[in-house]
Amino acid sequence: MLASVGLVGALGIGAAGLATNAAARPSHGKHGPVAVVATPVTTATFSFSVSVSGLVKNAGAITLTGTGQADFANDAVSLAINIPAAVAELIPGGSAAPEVVNVVFSGGTVYANVPALATLVGEPWISVALPSSATAAVPGIFNDVASALGNVNEILSFAKAHHAKVTSLGTSMVDGTSVTGSQVSAHLKGVRVSATLWADSSNHLVQAIVGATGTARRGLALAATVDLSAYGNPVTITVPPPSQVKAIPLSLVTSVLGRFLHGAHLGAKLAKVI
Repeated sequence: MLASVGLVGALGIGAAGLATNAAARPSHGKHGPVAVVATPVTTATFSFSVSVSGLVKNAGAITLTGTGQADFANDAVSLAINIPAAVAELIPGGSAAPEVVNVVFSGGTVYANVPALATLVGEPWISVALPSSATAAVPGIFNDVASALGNVNEILSFAKAHHAKVTSLGTSMVDGTSVTGSQVSAHLKGVRVSATLWADSSNHLVQAIVGATGTARRGLALAATVDLSAYGNPVTITVPPPSQVKAIPLSLVTSVLGRFLHGAHLGAKLAKVI
């Protein structure tokens, strides 16, 4: 489970970095910069599927699916992650059966409800508080992601400015919505990245399909699909009561991630970031 949360966190960090840079990059027209007025979204509902191979020793491809809600005004997000049996059996106290893990991020703290861990920690939820340096950056990250989701052109302008190839895919239908698509391909520090972005008539991101393959490390590959909807609709993100939470030091989490993942690469990187 800790590896799964770490993977989702790493993806979130990468997406936040893209959104941050995209929001800061103006688009350019024939006669110079053209002001693009972004309309940051306030809330969103989403579903996702992430498959990673070459990350964990002897585990083959790991696929996580789930749903979530984001409240950008209050810097909060919740996830329900479907953990496959191959990963669930590696959780202390777990068995070779699929498991659903609920995760909430709010107030600079990550809360996770992991059924297999409940008997070991004595509470249904565990929590990990981020250091103050990371917590201070959270509002800016949420604001930048909200801006990018509300204006896909910001992402495309950023990609073009960094020598990525951007190709128009024309119009289509995704999740019952009329959309306009763009294909992005690039090389980023030894990783081949491709992304298909579909935006609605308000230029809100409806679906993102991302693929990444490592060129320096054979066998490492990622494929992810995220569908977003219900922008601006009310969401309910509930922090568990303190009586149901067992706090765990961040150092313990990063240590377990380091031992769990192949070569401790992601665990070490995550520790450096946070």
